[in-house]
Amino acid sequence: MPPTATPWAEAVTLPERVNEGYSITTQVNYVAAGTQLFEPGQQMDGAFYTVARYLSRGYLWDNVRVVGGAYGGGCSLNPTSGGFAFSSYRDPNLQGTLDIYAGTVKVLDELEIDDAALEQAIVGAAGDLDSPLTSQQKGARALTHYLTGTTDEIRQRYRDEVIGTTRESFTKFAERLRDAKLYTAVFGSKEAFAAANEKRSEESKIQVSQL
Repeated sequence: MPPTATPWAEAVTLPERVNEGYSITTQVNYVAAGTQLFEPGQQMDGAFYTVARYLSRGYLWDNVRVVGGAYGGGCSLNPTSGGFAFSSYRDPNLQGTLDIYAGTVKVLDELEIDDAALEQAIVGAAGDLDSPLTSQQKGARALTHYLTGTTDEIRQRYRDEVIGTTRESFTKFAERLRDAKLYTAVFGSKEAFAAANEKRSEESKIQVSQL
């Protein structure tokens, strides 16, 4: 059993969620946007990991990296916390990248994935679960499983859900993401923030702090 401790969410006072940005001297931006897809206590469907990986290596890579010119871009879903986040690295764009993130639901709604692409997505996701680990990585993973109470049964269920990903999994992911509110966290230039906020509504403007 994991050690008994006060849940961190009860031990600290969390600040209000806002769209936040930090202005730095740079010609590129680091653009993230995230949400809580699953609340504490909710069981996450492992098939959603497959969907997130598919988006990272398809839609987001093609638009943020190839077309947008960022050094990297993708999304990730944390099976422990239920948190989901988009991110880009050394990105010449700011609002354009946030628009790409916002377009994810529409892309999933219109997606027509064939059997071959679905199988490839599943194989890739399952392969991530079985990737080789160094001794240090094995130790870190074992400690995480211990602290979070992740049993072999939970891990097997998650693996089965990944392997059992269907087209309906993409639809369910889109539905959950559609109902969630994304908050931004960006490091970028003063000029990029000014240009982005000109295009955003008053309630969605990014609160910028100078570093």
